[in-house]
Amino acid sequence: MIQTDTLVSMIGEDPLLSAVEQKYYKETVQALNSDVFVGDLDDEHIRALDRNEESAEDWQTFVRRMGEHDLLGIAVPEQYNGGGGGFIETVLAEQAIGYTGSIVHACQTSMTQHIGRTMYEHGTEYVKEEYLAPMCAGECVVAQAFTEPDSGTDIAHLQTSADRDGDEWVINGEKRFIDFAPYADILFVPVRTAGDDGDRDGLSVLIVEGDSDGLEILERHRDWHGFRGTGASWIAFDDVRVPAENVVGEEGNAWTYLTNELNLEHLTISRYCLGAAERALETAANYTEEREVNERRLSSYQGVNHKIAAMATRMDAAYLLNSRAARILDRDGMSSGRMEGAMAKAFGNEIAHEIADAAMQVMGGISTTDKYDVERVQRDVRAGRFMGGATEVMRSIVQHDAYSRLHDESFDRERVGNERAPREEIGSPKQSSHGESRIQR
Repeated sequence: MIQTDTLVSMIGEDPLLSAVEQKYYKETVQALNSDVFVGDLDDEHIRALDRNEESAEDWQTFVRRMGEHDLLGIAVPEQYNGGGGGFIETVLAEQAIGYTGSIVHACQTSMTQHIGRTMYEHGTEYVKEEYLAPMCAGECVVAQAFTEPDSGTDIAHLQTSADRDGDEWVINGEKRFIDFAPYADILFVPVRTAGDDGDRDGLSVLIVEGDSDGLEILERHRDWHGFRGTGASWIAFDDVRVPAENVVGEEGNAWTYLTNELNLEHLTISRYCLGAAERALETAANYTEEREVNERRLSSYQGVNHKIAAMATRMDAAYLLNSRAARILDRDGMSSGRMEGAMAKAFGNEIAHEIADAAMQVMGGISTTDKYDVERVQRDVRAGRFMGGATEVMRSIVQHDAYSRLHDESFDRERVGNERAPREEIGSPKQSSHGESRIQR
């Protein structure tokens, strides 16, 4: 049982969070600890997920319990069964889920956050009533079908298409690495409805029900390095028909919906991986305080305690970057904070993996067994470095925006390559004490 009396949202003091928000985090951890990850969803369930022994009932139970605590679609108004909160509450909840459960649980919840907010901002009343409200209530397991065999986050080159046939859309194509596909009641599916390959125009998002005719599981991905238990699959759409009203937003204009959604997903992914990594760091710190080597506690060795100190520092820095980006979304909307969100994701996910790996290093051989959960966490958080946009993609975003913001019109561009001062500014050669000339170079 996790103690919440002294629980805080990061290791040091967090001046970016109000007392109310700190309380929200603490109460979320308490609710997850006492009402969600218990009974059928206890620690043995988490271990079973890692063995790919999940079931549809597992995920139905999970989303139902999360819905009862208003933890699905947190930034969706209560009118549609959302949490009625903001993006800062969203990332705090994701952190709490990664910390108390696993990042697999946090991933399912995360989908309701960015998909839910996108449905709310752009969906018709039909979409909100038919799909958004049940999802936020915990009645639906949801999947997000972005990745294809020939494209990942490069959604302008997706090949899955949808053609209009009367009052229906007919979808054809393949998607892979689709978490929760076998258990999904609804799938959020980007498709091309017009335009040419590579065009940003002509993309649409359709909501597909999981029991639709023509929707087929081609292959289950079970031999993952980590992040197991989602039923991740390669799926095919073979003349799958969905009602015309299942389009989210305007037909052909989904590029901005998807890129804005990713601004939030970048924060949820990095935040729940950090939550899991914090649990691993906590385990390692406590272990090294108790484990003795050469009649000294491991924690007394500088090689160990300095590593813990470095990881604690990096973790807090990652949390602060993440909270800053969430504040920007709360202030300016999901289209904002592209660079700040990319910073938070690149740094956060790299640090989460580094922390989990460092936790294993200081614990030694026992960490490679299932006696502690750090080995699973280390494998799980590895996926965060490419999920929702790889670290390298995030750095490309940051460099683009950073160069723009750092640009200085007053910079003397003619000086570049001509930095040598004029001859008269150099002066005559100086004489050394031995009468030799010393020429400045």
